[in-house]
Amino acid sequence: MNELNNENKIQLRQKQNEKAAVVAELTDMTKDPMKTQKELLFKILQDNKDTEYGKKYNFADIKTIEDFQRNVPVSVYDDYAPYIEQMAEKGERDLITVYPIQIYNKTSGTVGIPKKIPMTRPGVQVFAKYTRDYQAELLNVILGAEKNMGRRISIIQASAPKIMPDGIAFGALSDSTLTKARPMWDKAFATPAEAAFAEVGTNIRYIHARFALCVTDPVNINCSFTGFVSEFFRYIENNWELLVKDIEKGTIDDSIELPENVRSSLLEKIKPMPERAAELKEIFEAGFEEPFTPKVWPKVVSLSGGASGSFRTYTELVKKRYLGENIKIYCRGICSSEGAFTAPTKLDSHDSVFLPDSVFFEFAEEKDGEIDLSHIKTLDKLEIGKKYELIITNLSGYYRYRMRDVFLIKEMFNNTPTAEYLYRSDKTVSIMGEKTTEIALRETAENAAKACGFDLIDSTVYPDTDNTRYVFLLEIENIPHSLTEEKVRDEVEKALSVANPSMGDKLKKGLCKPVEVKFMQPEAFLLWRDIAVMKGASPGQQKPVTVISNETQRKFFFSQTESFETIKELKKQKR
Repeated sequence: MNELNNENKIQLRQKQNEKAAVVAELTDMTKDPMKTQKELLFKILQDNKDTEYGKKYNFADIKTIEDFQRNVPVSVYDDYAPYIEQMAEKGERDLITVYPIQIYNKTSGTVGIPKKIPMTRPGVQVFAKYTRDYQAELLNVILGAEKNMGRRISIIQASAPKIMPDGIAFGALSDSTLTKARPMWDKAFATPAEAAFAEVGTNIRYIHARFALCVTDPVNINCSFTGFVSEFFRYIENNWELLVKDIEKGTIDDSIELPENVRSSLLEKIKPMPERAAELKEIFEAGFEEPFTPKVWPKVVSLSGGASGSFRTYTELVKKRYLGENIKIYCRGICSSEGAFTAPTKLDSHDSVFLPDSVFFEFAEEKDGEIDLSHIKTLDKLEIGKKYELIITNLSGYYRYRMRDVFLIKEMFNNTPTAEYLYRSDKTVSIMGEKTTEIALRETAENAAKACGFDLIDSTVYPDTDNTRYVFLLEIENIPHSLTEEKVRDEVEKALSVANPSMGDKLKKGLCKPVEVKFMQPEAFLLWRDIAVMKGASPGQQKPVTVISNETQRKFFFSQTESFETIKELKKQKR
């Protein structure tokens, strides 16, 4: 594969120059966020006053934020589902929004009927502004435009959307955006389109790794979420000999599963590269005690993607084991099918600032595990150090909608709060009323891993209400020789007691049974995600299963466990 040539660099530079100065624009808005917030809210209400929803709640008579909060109730998805079905199935319009629907976002859930989250043209525009243009410009501002000029290693995958009876696509917005970029794909990315738009039966991880290793010019690694980058690096580490052999000979090993047309297309793009193969062999034979990214791709200066919240474990593993200290991480702000909510103002930080022109924000405070909906606050009334559940009014027909996302308010950026995403308020775990949050479960697994000295690849928890105990299922690597199963269990229980003192008190008093720990077969979590994609879930929207919440998940994950001694032996053989 050719390095990025001058013509392509000129095209990329022109694209960058076309972007609005969104970093400066956001900085200016954060000085008086409520001015922008009020303008946005009253534009939404005025534009949508004649919709069915607007008439029901008298949008035309709303003159103040207090009027809005009195007239319009806090809502959930079921309040909109009948309208959305009429829109998607019958083509009816002006029910919840007058703005043109561009796509129905498909939620990432794999159990039950996926939700259809409408996103209008104005909603897509502001979403793209902060998830694409702002990211590119902030990296230029902090790292320097020249260092950020070049191809990306793109660890993403798209799937074709379904077309609803009203003619509008039903799928992931990211998939639709990627499809539009396909004609220019090979110029912008080191990884080929055959991986991003994969056919059934394609070994995507091989293609990403095989082609990325051929080049030295990438400046950025781009992903939907850092879990995918973790998989990418682990694939290289476990299969580098096969990959180097194929790069040397200009081949694709017969053991790699690929449709024949895809294999033929890829073979046309490659040639023998014995010199590059020799370089890679020398790097990998030296071992993996030090991060290999700076050696393999010396121009990479950043990784960008969803890196916070439930992805934080993967982010820390990738940073420590594969990137090293000098490669910066752009922890993409919090966004969802309903809109973009925050954006970072610096690199290597899980904090991000609220976006005043994206959605109208309201917040319900979290107190002792409960969400207090009796005193809902606006963006200017938040207190540093407190936790709040997010409520939004967006450009796509949702009004005072409970997102169920809980944020910790960290500090002020100018006059606008910054926050860190913590957990979903509807995903707390309880076997005896103790209400353990997702972040507490995540911290339990991470802190136990640090205390025991192994690398935590992934984890989930099963709240075993029948036996009144928590079962932690861990996928681990680099296990110390002297580590025992009893030590792991003790450290998990100790960490859980710290993360949730209420649970610790119950364990101490013997009111519930001791924590149980099970150990997962290698790549069990990877297999779960692959199965979900095979069943139609969007590849780019796969979230970690932090809590086993249904029988399908329970049967799968418990079927993928092994004894601790077997796992230790497997990892020893790998080394």
